Amino acid sequence: MPFRCTFSLQVHHPWRRLVYKLTKYCITCKNLRFSRLIYLRREAKASASLGCRYCILILNALEHFCPNSANDDLKLIDFFREGGRYSLRVDGDVLDVRLELELYTPAGHPPAWLGIPQNANPLDVNMSGSPQIPETYEYIRSCLRDCEANHPECKVAGQELPTRLLDVQHEGAQQVILVETASLSVGAKMTYIALSYCWGKGQSLTLTSENLEVMKLGLMVSSLPQTLQDAIAVTRTLGQQYLWVDALCIIQNSPSDWEVESSRMASVYRDAYLTIAAATASDVTEGFLSRNYRETNPWYREPCHEEWINQEACSTILGVREINNFLRRQEDHNRALALPWNLRGWTLQEQLLSRRVLKYHAYELRWVCQNKAACQCRSNWSCSLVAKDPLDSPTYRFESAKLAHTQWRHIVVDYTARELTDARDKLPAISGLAQVFQQVIQSPYIAGMWENQLPLSLLWVASGSQVRCAPELYIAPTFCWASTSSPVQGFVEDRFYFTSEWVSQNVVEDTCSIADGKDPLGRVNNGWIKLCGYIFRAALVDYPERGARYSLSTKYLGENPFDNDTWLEESEATDEHGNLERSVRRFRRLSSITPQEHEPSPPRIPSAAVVYLFLVGSISGRVFFLVLGLSSDKPGMYERLGLLQHREYTQGQWDDWISGLISAADEHKVITIV
Repeated sequence: MPFRCTFSLQVHHPWRRLVYKLTKYCITCKNLRFSRLIYLRREAKASASLGCRYCILILNALEHFCPNSANDDLKLIDFFREGGRYSLRVDGDVLDVRLELELYTPAGHPPAWLGIPQNANPLDVNMSGSPQIPETYEYIRSCLRDCEANHPECKVAGQELPTRLLDVQHEGAQQVILVETASLSVGAKMTYIALSYCWGKGQSLTLTSENLEVMKLGLMVSSLPQTLQDAIAVTRTLGQQYLWVDALCIIQNSPSDWEVESSRMASVYRDAYLTIAAATASDVTEGFLSRNYRETNPWYREPCHEEWINQEACSTILGVREINNFLRRQEDHNRALALPWNLRGWTLQEQLLSRRVLKYHAYELRWVCQNKAACQCRSNWSCSLVAKDPLDSPTYRFESAKLAHTQWRHIVVDYTARELTDARDKLPAISGLAQVFQQVIQSPYIAGMWENQLPLSLLWVASGSQVRCAPELYIAPTFCWASTSSPVQGFVEDRFYFTSEWVSQNVVEDTCSIADGKDPLGRVNNGWIKLCGYIFRAALVDYPERGARYSLSTKYLGENPFDNDTWLEESEATDEHGNLERSVRRFRRLSSITPQEHEPSPPRIPSAAVVYLFLVGSISGRVFFLVLGLSSDKPGMYERLGLLQHREYTQGQWDDWISGLISAADEHKVITIV
């Protein structure tokens, strides 16, 4: 039975005993019969002392939901009726909304007044127990019914089944069976649910070439990690027969099967009937159905229920619940970002590729599809947070290639801040997204970058506060953001909103990336870009007190700090003429250092180490250079070290300054960056 918070009429305020009197028309609150009313809290107090039961109700609710607020802290009361909903907004002042409450009558009781919503308050039931209770599943089904009936863009058009699926059998069955979809009879359209989750360290049971045939005979549910058991339970309860789980549907010790199946991630998640996201579990052993939302939510307040007499003199209940607490905005947002599922690299494309996602969040269920974002508590704030999350933007309705390019850059920024257990998965873990974007962008793909956006897409900036060692293993060419372990802070193009003022100072002569395996958008084992433009020799200046931050010195530009992609170290390299030269390269992680161990301190670089600046272009008093060092293993070629943004205040002499810069270049030639 739902918990009901009913206030005693003999405590707190002497006017409580007046609640049952049928109040005459109140000039302050207008008996809540207007579409919009704004008045002061002190006015509500005055009316309550005269017996207005509506003002008493409001003051009781404020005391319940803001027990520690001073009398004058919440000043304005804004009552409004919109779309059959009666709500109260409480403000610190006109521009500072603090709290939003909703008035309703619980189902099964006479309406408190004509037109007030009569519904079971979802917080009464769903927030009081685990996600396994019947009301929770009814919420899920209602979202699915609404989506099926009203969102044609969320329906699967040409379904392509995954190679393998788990047949979850019926509810209560002790086993699940791995099936090859090619062996299933062709007939009615099949549907399946996909699981998106964090493996952690507990994913001990996986599909291998050795146990493939055994799993086709059956697998005990009790032998599976808790997250997989929970996913099977949800799939069965929703009446679905098939579930896709990467650990059990991809042969994990077969490189060829892994490459083929990982390249099909776009279709696996796009064609799923629903994707379940176990957002709170950092390890597959944790599960996601055992949480008690009310106990884990520090902001939760029970709904406030008052005994009430309606205009027909019938006894009923008037409820007030919180639908918006603006004091918790930032904390709630930060908690969502810190959920384990939001920190893993693979889960980003699983989220964005899915047409429908059911997130088992920290405090509630959240639903996102291509048309709608909703949350179990029906809070305006939570729903708007989900809807405005750029990670939940639809990936199927790009208005233009330009918009797709912009969204891709946003994805890169988010993706590179996430964690991958295997650094070699940097490109495979977003290859499914790359497939979808390539259909719109219509451009060759170069290790995470689009050829038709060069050279602008070269202007990415690593996050200075999180610069790390370069990965020891080859991941991508150094001009690509995927080549660094550091998060990408952003792209210059998004900072300055490039217009026709942008002047490119180079020509892209050739590009290449060579796939390493069967996924053309996955791992690469080589790549390069050939650019024709202006080269400047510079001396790298290392200031130990700055940590892993460096400056460059040239005659024309003077000394400038730059954004390095990784830690750097001095090296010896051969230039294009065969001359040995002191240069600088990325500092690579040593074989003995594991990702879990503390990285060493950045090495110090002696003065006069030579680096090179390659002029990319200019806009609005700024010029942009790639900072390069000679490649230590490919003679005559270069590797990217970072990006230099130089701002020059020319007082109207910009063209002359640019001409002088070009004249000061050491060479104009074709270079190859690897």
